[in-house]
Amino acid sequence: MKKLLLLLFTLTLFQQLCFAQGKTIDSLKRELLNTKQDTTRLRIYLALCEAGDLNINKAMFNPTPDTVDLRNNFKYGEQVVKLADKLLTQTINGSERKKILKQKALALSYISGFYLFPKNLYLKSEYDKKRLAIYQEINDTAYIIGTINILSLDFRDMGNIPKVLEYYQKGLSISKEMNYKKGIENFLSAIAGIYKEQGDYSQALENSRKALLLNYELKDTINLQRTLETIGIIYGYLHNTRLANEYLYKAILLLELKKDNISVIADYNILGQMYAKNNDFSNAMIYYQKGLSMAESLKISGYLRAILGNIGKTYLKQNNIEKALEFHYKALEIGGANNPYSCEDLANDYLKQKNYTKAKYYSDCYYKEMSQASNLENCKNAEQLAAKVDSCNKNYADAYWHYKKYILLRDKLNSEEVRKAATQEKFQTEYDKQTAADKALQEKKDEIAKAESKKQKLVIVFIGVGLLLVLVFAGFIFRSLRIRNKQNKIIFEQKTIVEEKQKEILDSIEYALRIQTAILPPQKIVKQYLENSFILYKPKDIVAGDFYWMETVNDLVLFAACDCTGHGVPGAMVSVVCHNALNRAVREFGLTQPAAILDKTAEIVIENFSKSEEDIKDGMDISLCAYNAKTKTIQWAGANNPLWLLQNGELIETKADKQPIGMNEDSKPFTNHTFNLNPTDTIYLFTDGFADQFGGDTGQKKLTKRGFKDLILSVQNKPLHEQGIALDKFITEFRKSVEQIDDILVMGVKV
Repeated sequence: MKKLLLLLFTLTLFQQLCFAQGKTIDSLKRELLNTKQDTTRLRIYLALCEAGDLNINKAMFNPTPDTVDLRNNFKYGEQVVKLADKLLTQTINGSERKKILKQKALALSYISGFYLFPKNLYLKSEYDKKRLAIYQEINDTAYIIGTINILSLDFRDMGNIPKVLEYYQKGLSISKEMNYKKGIENFLSAIAGIYKEQGDYSQALENSRKALLLNYELKDTINLQRTLETIGIIYGYLHNTRLANEYLYKAILLLELKKDNISVIADYNILGQMYAKNNDFSNAMIYYQKGLSMAESLKISGYLRAILGNIGKTYLKQNNIEKALEFHYKALEIGGANNPYSCEDLANDYLKQKNYTKAKYYSDCYYKEMSQASNLENCKNAEQLAAKVDSCNKNYADAYWHYKKYILLRDKLNSEEVRKAATQEKFQTEYDKQTAADKALQEKKDEIAKAESKKQKLVIVFIGVGLLLVLVFAGFIFRSLRIRNKQNKIIFEQKTIVEEKQKEILDSIEYALRIQTAILPPQKIVKQYLENSFILYKPKDIVAGDFYWMETVNDLVLFAACDCTGHGVPGAMVSVVCHNALNRAVREFGLTQPAAILDKTAEIVIENFSKSEEDIKDGMDISLCAYNAKTKTIQWAGANNPLWLLQNGELIETKADKQPIGMNEDSKPFTNHTFNLNPTDTIYLFTDGFADQFGGDTGQKKLTKRGFKDLILSVQNKPLHEQGIALDKFITEFRKSVEQIDDILVMGVKV
């Protein structure tokens, strides 16, 4: 079903994109002047919108006055709407009418995009509603679901939570009618998230459990991990530590399988907080220490600060002030002098120790950062702490002033709670409506079943009469039934065999994953030799054709991003052959120059595949570096995949040799390149999977190499491990519900 939805999106836009291909904006405008036919003019206006829509992608990465000027999207889109309305008043056949309505809806999407820069979500949502009405008129369920998702995002950004829930419920109903299980799971998870945010944990739990069953059925490990984590957190809120631990630990096991260590740290921190909140300090410390050890080994300062702070709070709850101070000072050292949360913790430590002078110092630091914060809860806490500290220091005038501000903020937050309660009541009303609708639908089904049953009884009577008339043929009928029973038995046996074989295949693939995981260098080893680096590795299937490789020889660190033919099991099998060839080229033949390594690897791969009686043309694209930490130089060679060097804010590309590692009719020796590096330079190696992904609002936009470059430039000022997180977050949000089409591998190294 997921592939069917993607195909429907693709076919709808195909004609328009073909029409616009190769035409510049100027040539389209000239063609517009020479065309009088309304249908052709409509198509030209849409092509102009498509050309202008490229600016939206630019604006996402680099919002400048040029890239965010989307007025043409609005102007040409309005022309399409006017022409479409004119054509729809004429006498046209059904298929032509449907085509024009789709073109009108596409134009409305361009106009909607105009209101992204500057952001006017109310007007954007109005045009998205018009699109939805068109798709409902032509009964295009794929686009109905897509537009419902967009409207949900519109209203979420506007803070209109009841409207978000209303559209999620619509999407859920449509997905159920289509029996589109992936859509049902997505909407159930989204609804659960809304209820969790609003504190309605029973409804959040009910929807999450339904989503969890579908995750298991769909074998969707990514969403399975997310749902297990959500359920675990909800049980934590409900103080059920046993079930919270059970679900969160299942989520952690899946994260460890994916080697998503950062998320594992986050879950350990959540478990620690949950146990500490329930005064189970021994278990809290166990999970805090697990998270702390991982955060220290990976040098993730944000989680180091947070976990150290939480450990300090736990000691303070046990009245161990010295230990609390020790850990809060460690957190302050990591977070810096302007770290408000560590300052708050230290102020509370010193208050309990009755050292009011130091409590005042750290309270003032916290107040300076938080009193102007947009978050009312943080402002309230800052005022409350300041009032308490000033009172202890006998600064009663200041204490009274802070206390008055605290009361004002508390009352304001209480009014927010009243609004939140009203919102929850609205949620319950929507839920009751949906339940009533489901009940009415079931009653209707029961009535139909009852009518069918009555009809069947009449049929049985007539059959009985007929059987009496044709009694002479009873022997033949009996024989036929025996044959059919025998066939059913054979079919059942075959079904059992197929299910057993399917299980064997899945078990084999899981075992292949363990084998492939074993050939990848552990992140701990990578960080040991390439301390300032990240690796974004997202296989399309359970196993992958992409893999990363590293080897050390004396002062050299050899590392590479590799892309073998195909993905899944075939790609994984080729990756094992190519990985072994790389190891032999370095370990057995003693090669360290990248070009020489690639030449020898190609020779070994060809030799291995030539042993087969079949004509095997599989191989590998690769980007391979040799880094010398003493001389600060790097040698590089590539087969089809380039090297990007970020130097002085500019992204410099060194092109690879246009030939693979493997069978090639015109093979040549690979070219070796040498670079002298500056301390701030960053190297990026990657396969083609990231740039080839599809997504965006319509699900049909390809990121492209240009978009990938712009993304790299947009995150260049972030620490390298945060760049990896930003790339992962971007590609997940860009793809939305679109299926990943290839393995993804990106390596970033700052020397």
